[in-house]
Amino acid sequence: MGLTKVDEKGRIVIPKEIRKKLKIKPGEEFVVTELDGDTLIVKRFNVKKMLEELIEKAKETDLEKLQKETTKEGNRIAREKYREVFD
Repeated sequence: MGLTKVDEKGRIVIPKEIRKKLKIKPGEEFVVTELDGDTLIVKRFNVKKMLEELIEKAKETDLEKLQKETTKEGNRIAREKYREVFD
């Protein structure tokens, strides 16, 4: 753990020992989320890795099965929403 301050532009410097341990490089992106009034969560955000994972998952997707399931679910929602028309 290291102590840091917010500068006049609102930036927070991650202490050197933490950057070294986590192998944080200049230009990397992070998502900052407020947990409560005093706690922030800072999570590394790697767009390239996220897209690569999405592409791999998409390759495994059975598009015909997905289309059938989507149509079935759409029909179920329509029947529920317009129940009086179908009854």
